[in-house]
Order: sequence, then C-alpha cells, then structure tokens
Amino acid sequence: MLPWVMTRQILFSALLVVSSGYAFVKGGRPEQIGAATLLGGAGLSVLAASPAIHRFENVETGILLTDLAILGIFLWLSLRSNRFWPMWVAAMLADEVIVHVMLQTVPNVVPRAYMHAIAVWSWLAQIVLIAATWRHQDRLKRRGADAPWKS
Repeated sequence: MLPWVMTRQILFSALLVVSSGYAFVKGGRPEQIGAATLLGGAGLSVLAASPAIHRFENVETGILLTDLAILGIFLWLSLRSNRFWPMWVAAMLADEVIVHVMLQTVPNVVPRAYMHAIAVWSWLAQIVLIAATWRHQDRLKRRGADAPWKS
C-alpha cells in the first residue's frame, strides 16, 4: 500500500478515536449514539470493502449497505433528539449514498476519485461530532442541563 494511503488511514483512525472518545466521555446520549454509530460504521466499512486489488473499481455494495444503515440511524437521531447536528451528518451520509448510486449511472469513474468522494464525508462527520460534543458541554455550562430528546 502507498505510504500516503497508510498515513491517511492512520490520521482518520486517530480522528475517529479522538472524536468518539470525546463524545463518549463528554457528550450527551445523542452524541454517544452518534459516536458508536460512526465508530461501528467505520469498522463495518473496512470489513465490507472489496479485496484491495479490486477496491473501488465498482460500486462497493458492502460499504453502500453500511452507509444506508448509518444514514437510517442518523435520520432517527434527527427526528428524536433535540440536536441539530444529526441532520448535518445525515445529509453527509446521503451524499455518500448518492456517490455510490452515481457510480452505477456513470461507471467510468477513476477508482481513487470514487474512494475520495465517499471518504471526505466521513472526515467531516467526525469534525461535526467534535463540535456537537463541545456545544453540548457549552449548553451544560450555560443552562445546567441539556435535554437530549424531544418530548
């Protein structure tokens, strides 16, 4: 594997651990569910990917199914929680799903471009999770409470 690919994977894994750990320790229940979902989704995506030699040459069906499941969880979080951030992550996951679908429509995409087009949203979702957890902590400091769920 190319060194830049390994570096990118190591950096993403570090960001995933940091964002999830921060959400598990300092987040409310929605942030914790989001962290578990993103962490589990990253792990499932690795397991569901095609063999390395053929990866991203065609639609990655296993990753697409994982993205659809994660999208469902974030849509549920968007509807049930008092937080706005799950809607942002759901939109990012919808973008990932659209990229998979578009590859069916336009199959001559360079595999590396396909890989980057679905990976970029995962990076942004981690950053949103960190911001969401920070905002949760800020609301706790200002209000003394931060109700997680709609009544």
